[in-house]
Amino acid sequence: MKKISLLMAFLLVFGVAFAASQPVEGKKFEFSTGLSFWSYSFHYQNEPTGYKDVETYFNIPFRLGWFFWKGLELEPEFMLTAYHESYSYTGYSYKYSETGWLLSGNLLYNFKMKNPHLLPFVLAGFGFGNGVPYGEYIEKWGSTAKATTPNFGVGLKYVFNKTAALRLEYRYRRFRIKQTEEGVSISHVTLNTVIGGLSLFF
Repeated sequence: MKKISLLMAFLLVFGVAFAASQPVEGKKFEFSTGLSFWSYSFHYQNEPTGYKDVETYFNIPFRLGWFFWKGLELEPEFMLTAYHESYSYTGYSYKYSETGWLLSGNLLYNFKMKNPHLLPFVLAGFGFGNGVPYGEYIEKWGSTAKATTPNFGVGLKYVFNKTAALRLEYRYRRFRIKQTEEGVSISHVTLNTVIGGLSLFF
């Protein structure tokens, strides 16, 4: 009985110490999502009357983080990309849509500041998927594309009442894409992205 009591006491003290060490006091998990949006259009001289080519794409990440030791956080991330292209001129129009995905495992370090609302962080990780979060490439590579990439980033969370935060981050990725649809080909793409979003702590 004494051993059980001592074990329970140890776990209680350890649990309190562990919780106190968290970047957001009393919270061990973080769910976050965000949005990165691009849109661009092409206009060339000497094209048919009314020529217009517009491409847009969204990157939407879904993450579930676990604060497992002090400022360290393990954060799996699933990123969904939606791409749409609209091409038209007088008497002709063409539309195309495609989706892609990227699954990553990231490790974050959150820096606890004197200001409890500010929570800067750095991250590193690795991911794989069926393309890159850049619609034009997803369109060209099709269903046989396999992509891998390291993830590196820095960011800032602005915490409200220890329950939610605005999250802004910069992300660097260097993709290696293997395509086997028409013979084996390997490409490399570098992406620099800014992602804004929201976090919930529990």
